Amino acid sequence: MGRLLILSSDTGEGHNSAAAAIQDAARAAGLDASIRKPLEESTAVNRLLGNVYNVLLRRRPQYMGWYFRLIERARPNERDIFYSKVSSYIGRFIESERPDIVLSVHPMLNHFIQRYIKEEHLPIPCYTFLTDPFPPFWRGWASPFVDRYFVPTDEALQALTAAGVPAWRIERVRMPVREGFRPATVNEIQEVRKELDLDQASTILINGGARGGGPLYRIYETIRANAPNSNVMVVCGRNEKLRRHIERLQDSRTRVFGYLRDLHRYVVASDLVVTKPGALSTYEALACRVPVLLAGICGLMPQESGFFRAVRRYDFGFAAATFEELARTIRSGPGEWRRKRESIVHFYQHNSGHDLIERIHLADARA
Repeated sequence: MGRLLILSSDTGEGHNSAAAAIQDAARAAGLDASIRKPLEESTAVNRLLGNVYNVLLRRRPQYMGWYFRLIERARPNERDIFYSKVSSYIGRFIESERPDIVLSVHPMLNHFIQRYIKEEHLPIPCYTFLTDPFPPFWRGWASPFVDRYFVPTDEALQALTAAGVPAWRIERVRMPVREGFRPATVNEIQEVRKELDLDQASTILINGGARGGGPLYRIYETIRANAPNSNVMVVCGRNEKLRRHIERLQDSRTRVFGYLRDLHRYVVASDLVVTKPGALSTYEALACRVPVLLAGICGLMPQESGFFRAVRRYDFGFAAATFEELARTIRSGPGEWRRKRESIVHFYQHNSGHDLIERIHLADARA
């Protein structure tokens, strides 16, 4: 294997985070790895579908269940009429990249490109890594054109087999996270806290993701009211309106940020990370051995609901479906939060993606 082409999309930043981790691991292994986003690069219709998803995610997350059902019913990624409109683009796309292996990390990118490769009899193995660890998840993950799947949990493996994927085509690997997300030393934590002018009180990080969507301000208000002596860091992503609103409060124990490229430094300086139940944002916190509070307030996307339930089953953090549950967890305090650290080690330890690259090597050799 020489050239690895990773397919991702901006519909959900977690896919890009996983892609970046895999790319870094591949390059460390001496491979030529690139990330492309054909959904955004191809047709206006595809871009429209992606933009609708992102607008709903930021402004109306409670409607995501409707969007999920619409896509599951329409299945645009399987329709011949759409395939005919993009097949010539796919041909140019494959020719420009000339990959030895294609790896998808997105549920909408497992059909058309792989179908073209199979129909044109190109000697390019097609693999998929599931970034959704717990079902229910998008039907688009299952494709007759994918040669091999890599999944992070037994539950994901079972769900794929139930969708018709033969078990022998599926392998378990640990979720790859970006290199910076790993346990920090006491000195590293103190350095970040000193840089941010934080005292030794407990510190809570509210991670609003790349877009800062959902009821983020009310989550902040609830945490601030129930942990008045704690430091609170708020990551607003690209939601500049929310960032300015919180800044105007001039709360001495609050630090507010936009989109962060070094998010790992703020995660390791925290005693608790509050985030939506996105797989990568959760796994990145767990890789740092920081407990999570998954906020499923104002509704969950279907692919997040399994993770939301798993936090209680595996005991690596907390789950809040209401603001009352959020307030109760915050009031429980740092002692209760720290109790989850032992469970985190049993559930997940830092993995940068090297074992996935090794499995891809083995699969390529067998092919």
